[in-house]
Amino acid sequence: MTRFLKIFLRDSLPRAAQLAGFGKHPGWDDHIDDLGLTTETLAAVRQMLYSEGIASQLSSGVWARLEENGQALVFDHRFVWSREAQSVVGGIWASNDGKGRAHFPMIICLQIGLNGSRAIHRFLAPVEDLAAVCKTARDQQTFRDTFVATQLRLSSETFPDPAPGASLVNLTEQQEQVILNGMVALSQGIKKYRKLGARDGDKSMHFRLPPISTQTQESLEFWSRYLETRLDVRFPCLTIASTGLGPVDIIAGKPEPDDFFCLRAAETGLPMTQPAATDKHLADVQMQAKIDLRLFELGSTEWTPSRQRRWWPFK
Repeated sequence: MTRFLKIFLRDSLPRAAQLAGFGKHPGWDDHIDDLGLTTETLAAVRQMLYSEGIASQLSSGVWARLEENGQALVFDHRFVWSREAQSVVGGIWASNDGKGRAHFPMIICLQIGLNGSRAIHRFLAPVEDLAAVCKTARDQQTFRDTFVATQLRLSSETFPDPAPGASLVNLTEQQEQVILNGMVALSQGIKKYRKLGARDGDKSMHFRLPPISTQTQESLEFWSRYLETRLDVRFPCLTIASTGLGPVDIIAGKPEPDDFFCLRAAETGLPMTQPAATDKHLADVQMQAKIDLRLFELGSTEWTPSRQRRWWPFK
């Protein structure tokens, strides 16, 4: 087992919620002095997402070519990196340093002992609130003071755990079909990923999926909940949602630097993952996906298999 698999999202957390921040901000002439990287997981998030992932895509020039072709997204993403009962939930925002360089973003996240969908539901809003204040701060001290105050509040307050819901209303037939295609493609892909011997997450596989609504939080909750309940994923998975009706990207296992190309690639530069039409169980998986989508639309919490099925490919 690799060190990544031994330590990632397996920490003994010193606080109920551990806040972290890194990237670029006008208060610093270069990168932010890393804040809150007190666990091995948060340090690994910073290394894989920022130092290796984003940095490699910038240095390679691939994002510059997307911009030249009008195929680039801006940095405005929310993400959850989850593994069973522990998650990192956060956001990526366009920013710049004190010298005006705007290539790298600002990233704020927190680690919590909850699965992905619950972490999003309870803690994405505090991260959003902190980011909104930090973006208006013009100096390091204001940024740090806001950061410390938020960490204290997260450590002392009790946050409610409301029942998951949904606001998928008035989907057109075409929109529903796109979502169903994504559900089938993800279930087929996870099955393939496991067959390749990557059950523990020591390799990566990337999926590009449609949003569920204009609300980024709902898209994150939907896809992370689908991974956790219907697909019973136990290895690390990173789910990244662009704001609005931008794409949702899932990286299963340990990401490679090139997996983060998706952060700035619009659908014209990186298309949706499509179902494999050659799957002999395709009709059955499509039917189950329709049932799951309907349950989510109705706000049901009963999103787990009621019984084992001979054709169900994830057990």
